[in-house]
Amino acid sequence: MGFLRNALKNLDLKDQTQQRQPEQQQPPPQPQRKQQVFSHSDQDNSRNFDIGDIFSHPIAEGEPPAVFKRVQHNQKPQGCSYGDDDEAIHTNNFYNNLTLDDQTFPVWTLPYSLWLTKDPDQDAGLAFNHTEAAQRVFGPDAGANPAQFYFNPPKIKSFVISGEGIKNNVSLTLKDHNKLSVIATLASANDKFISIPLAHGMGFITATYNNIKPIIASQVGFQEFTKVGNVGNISKYKAKLFNQVVWSVYVDGDVALSLKDPNHVVGDKETNATIQFARGESQYYDQAAGTYPVAVDLKGSVKGTRGQYRFDYKMQGKSQSGTGLVWCLPHHQEALVDDVKNKYAQLELDSPTKGVMRAYATNELIMEEDLPVDINWEPWASFSNGPSYSDKAKEAIKRAAEEEVKQDVVGMADIDSMYTSGKILDKFAYIAYVTKFILNDEDLTSKVVPLVKKAVEIFANNKQKYPLVYDTTWKGLISSADPGADFGNSNYNDHHFHYGYHIHAIALIAKIDKDWLTANNNLVLNYANTLLRDTANPQKEKYFPQSRSFDWFHGHSFAHGIFASGDGKDEESSSEDYHFAYGMKLYAKVIGDSEMESRANLILAIMKRAMNMYMLYSDDNKIQPPNFIKNKVAGISFENKIDFSTYFGRGTIADEWIHGIHMLPITPISSYIRSEKFVKEEWDQKLANIIDQIPDGWKGILMLNSALFDPKKAWTWFARNDWEDRLIDNGMSRTWSLAYIAGIGGAD
Repeated sequence: MGFLRNALKNLDLKDQTQQRQPEQQQPPPQPQRKQQVFSHSDQDNSRNFDIGDIFSHPIAEGEPPAVFKRVQHNQKPQGCSYGDDDEAIHTNNFYNNLTLDDQTFPVWTLPYSLWLTKDPDQDAGLAFNHTEAAQRVFGPDAGANPAQFYFNPPKIKSFVISGEGIKNNVSLTLKDHNKLSVIATLASANDKFISIPLAHGMGFITATYNNIKPIIASQVGFQEFTKVGNVGNISKYKAKLFNQVVWSVYVDGDVALSLKDPNHVVGDKETNATIQFARGESQYYDQAAGTYPVAVDLKGSVKGTRGQYRFDYKMQGKSQSGTGLVWCLPHHQEALVDDVKNKYAQLELDSPTKGVMRAYATNELIMEEDLPVDINWEPWASFSNGPSYSDKAKEAIKRAAEEEVKQDVVGMADIDSMYTSGKILDKFAYIAYVTKFILNDEDLTSKVVPLVKKAVEIFANNKQKYPLVYDTTWKGLISSADPGADFGNSNYNDHHFHYGYHIHAIALIAKIDKDWLTANNNLVLNYANTLLRDTANPQKEKYFPQSRSFDWFHGHSFAHGIFASGDGKDEESSSEDYHFAYGMKLYAKVIGDSEMESRANLILAIMKRAMNMYMLYSDDNKIQPPNFIKNKVAGISFENKIDFSTYFGRGTIADEWIHGIHMLPITPISSYIRSEKFVKEEWDQKLANIIDQIPDGWKGILMLNSALFDPKKAWTWFARNDWEDRLIDNGMSRTWSLAYIAGIGGAD
């Protein structure tokens, strides 16, 4: 880890303690909130929706509640307009590195990476490259199986898009901030500029010149550069670099390119031409040249138990085929509808960490998934026939509940961390759910529910130790704590982890008492809605970006906020990622928001497919390198590397923290993502030999996870008489653990 963190300008997001707390400002008046319509019928039964656009309905409208003070973030986005009337800027998105620090950290559109280069005595501009699997670096022992990490060599300047007048003081600005796309502009001192649209999966690197003489530089160097003909009105060139990689270059415009020296290709005049680059040679490149996406719209629909999501590429220009070319990842390829699958362009390129990408001759990618509509509140496992509780099991659960409801719920939750407090709230909300719906014990329920409500309302009233504030700069809901505190929440780290626990806890208590949400002028409702607008907004709007956390292209979320990173965005907990989506689903069921519930179900279905390719490795995984699969879990997944580690260490005994952070918390959705086959392999190969030595709460996490393949053994451990509280995590309860295990068949 030390080598990787120091090899690049890769900032450790846990150690940024030097930044100032944002200045507090007076909040605006409370806005008018959109009226929510509640259904008080039992919503536990599966509902098959027929929704044409699951992104059309806002969670709430208007400004965030006035209880959240307005602040301007002390860290300003580079190259972006960020006034009150400007667009929200993505903080956990693929292009975010271009808004941070000196803007020179790479971004990955996939399969290509790009970065601003303004190195002294070198050509300035936007550099780009593609790396293939053979270039991966494994370590720290390159011959180990499994290796601890692998990464792709960064910043190899295959090409630099530049032009006459583009110097080292070049400015890079961004506009049209969308979830899947953004427009970058390089400007020279005389205000001449080059426009470079960036979009996930774009088929070409495209640069449109505006009265500039093109300069195309290469640090690798041109071994050959020749014009090979025309594609309609477009000139086609072949570039062979000294690393023997061949690229196709297309020019739509009145400029001719020629090789000036081994490191430079130049145009013969100032031009408004569009120049495009693609690795390799193909008739499909020829047929799509001239088109490029300037925006990508995210669309989705649900019909019955089937969900569809679509990336609609807004193409500019003309091509011979009438369509463009887009790349997609393996989890897309499996889910593509036949109409798109039949447009496969017989082109493949490696992605940095997610296997082999394929190109399709299309202006849209359309994927379909089966949705987990039947997984709701009750304990669920892939092998279970549904919950059934014996009297003996209920007695064991009740004994645990009687002890745990005695704990200081409010005091334990009212702490200085949104993340840890959320885990505590969720812990006791689950106890309340068990006492109400599994034990049917009104006495125990009446003891715990008021305490959880009181604890939640501290946060809903924004009276916790570090209140949340609304950041008018990037536009989001952040902690008022220092960026180095609470895992970087104030710099947009981990919001879906933190807020997911709160939302899930609120859903559980609202399942018991729906009227609580709308009491006190919609206090808790407004709180939960604002957390969801921050993390999972269905639409791009003035106050929050669309889908801050979940990356619809990668198939999972990114936790990494506004800290520049040489290897891109990252996430280290797949389980807390899908826990957020599961909490959103349950909350949507309570408030009767069918579009939100459908989005959550679709996200969970996408995660199931993607995470089992990229983060959770069964022995038959075909995506990750063979010498990495035996780790069984990714550890930290970056855009450009995977490191079998965590930000807080490996484990007291062995690697239990790395495995455990991909397990917690265990809920009914866990078995949907983590298959019985995978969990057993991970247990047999990595955990069985160390479990008895683990001295702390990580043991409880691993033991509850073991119920996903051996619930009877897990029940024996949790139900034993010589119980030790130190062996379960502070966000776990023995009550829920026993109830879940018994519900999936673990109890006698």
